[in-house]
Amino acid sequence: MQNNDIVRALETIATLLEIKDEPYYRVLGYTRAAESVAALGRPVREVEDLKKLPHVGGTLAEVIRDLAEDRTPQILAELAGEIPPGLVEITRLPSVGPRTAGRLWRELEVTSVEGLAELEPARIAGLKGFGKKSAEKMVNAAKTYNATERRMLLHTATALGEHLLEFVRSHPAAERAALAGSLRRMKETIGDLDIVAASADPQSLADAFAEAPFVDEVLAHGPKKVFVISNGVEADLRIVEPEAYGALLHHFTGSQAHNIVLRERAVKMGVNISEYGLAKAGTGDYRPVADEEELYARLDLAYIPPELREDTGELEAAERGTLPDLVEVSDVRGDLHVHTNYSDGKGTIESMAEAAIALGYEYLVFCDHSQSLRVANGLSPERLKAKMRAVREADEKYGEIHLLCGSEVDILKDGTLDYEDALLAELDFVVAAVHTSFGVGEKAMTERMIRAINNPHVNTIAHPTGRILNRREPYEVDVSRLIKEAAATNTALELNSYVDRLDLSVPYVREAMNAGVRITIDTDAHDETALSFMKYGVSQARRAWVEKGSVINCMSWTEFEKYLKAGK
Repeated sequence: MQNNDIVRALETIATLLEIKDEPYYRVLGYTRAAESVAALGRPVREVEDLKKLPHVGGTLAEVIRDLAEDRTPQILAELAGEIPPGLVEITRLPSVGPRTAGRLWRELEVTSVEGLAELEPARIAGLKGFGKKSAEKMVNAAKTYNATERRMLLHTATALGEHLLEFVRSHPAAERAALAGSLRRMKETIGDLDIVAASADPQSLADAFAEAPFVDEVLAHGPKKVFVISNGVEADLRIVEPEAYGALLHHFTGSQAHNIVLRERAVKMGVNISEYGLAKAGTGDYRPVADEEELYARLDLAYIPPELREDTGELEAAERGTLPDLVEVSDVRGDLHVHTNYSDGKGTIESMAEAAIALGYEYLVFCDHSQSLRVANGLSPERLKAKMRAVREADEKYGEIHLLCGSEVDILKDGTLDYEDALLAELDFVVAAVHTSFGVGEKAMTERMIRAINNPHVNTIAHPTGRILNRREPYEVDVSRLIKEAAATNTALELNSYVDRLDLSVPYVREAMNAGVRITIDTDAHDETALSFMKYGVSQARRAWVEKGSVINCMSWTEFEKYLKAGK
């Protein structure tokens, strides 16, 4: 198993334990172990002593070792034998957590999404703790459930979250407000929305939010908390006095693992920390904290950006003063992978160039598909040469930006590229990618991509694992080997910013950084508006501790031109 497979298996164990209604500390143990593996910068199989990983003791080390060596751990075998597999799918429905799924199973014999869809809501409403509306919501969700649409993509969650946040901030009673939760940490997919606000008149703000036009259903409404459904998404507004805003924002930003280790650190300093503020241990006298910066400073730590709050070494770095100077969207000087209507894009060379100028870019590389990808109107060698001439002409037309002609060249099944080397040599920039024959197996796929990495004309490997969020799992490939080969050949790896890709994933980007591999953060834009997706790729780079010096398209034009001339 690769690391991401092990992470999924550990998360499955945690879900099954929670369905079984096991104590919370057991569930948290597997959840935190999964986070440790996800953050690991090398394959699990290369770690001799797994107990040295954060949050991994002897029992968990044995489980992880079994998974790494393709053995089914005893706990997973026992849980899988005891708990119907359809219950895990039920937990992906809105508002149906693992413990709720467990109750539906034990008390109503529900074992699948289909079974829940056939249930009368009144039977659920008859259970203790369930109401009529929540029961109807669960059944309706099961009836309309699509297994490929589980969580919001980051851009969808961002758009809805910012719409709700704008409403809160515009209210006269709101002094401060921010998005919190996994959206503030910029996780690649989002389950629900959290908003934190500061107000001296919380009741007024709470009432206005509950009555807002975007609210479909009010699930809870108190003077400082409002829990609603908006566009089918749960949104939770928490309101606090201005002087306590920092502690509440930190608490609801998370992650849970980060908050736990921060609390553990505070306890060692004789301090208790909670959403209410800081208190001397044992007193219960919580003093409010107005800003997150103050909260960290009170614990002798530098401010930790939200994207890093995953308990992957950020506290230690904050204590040492070695937190990374994270890449910003404003650091990006160009986009190295965009499409036009020469292949499957909608924009023209000119319209894409003008959109890039509006973003302040210094350069833009057009990388339409190569000849074998006929479904995407891939370019024959003759059409590619015609496009080269068109790009050169456009480059002379626009003085504000440098336009270059590249190609997203298919890596064929045997690892050769879709154009001859002589033609590749004429291009300014070559992006190589797999688009077909995904099921060849890990060994063949890895060797296939390594052959492409070793081609002297290839600058970067696009969307290296081929995943499409909510729709397609990554193909089988040894990413750690790709990273080693990329380091050896001075080949970049792409962090594709397109909202349903975000590929490479964060753990692999961090592994690449540790190996000295540089990345390109590209949008893969097929129209002008998609150029704005750059912010989502940057957000994932920030989660991976990336600084701008590791990103090729953060180079100035002068530096980038020298980079192109130097070659591999």
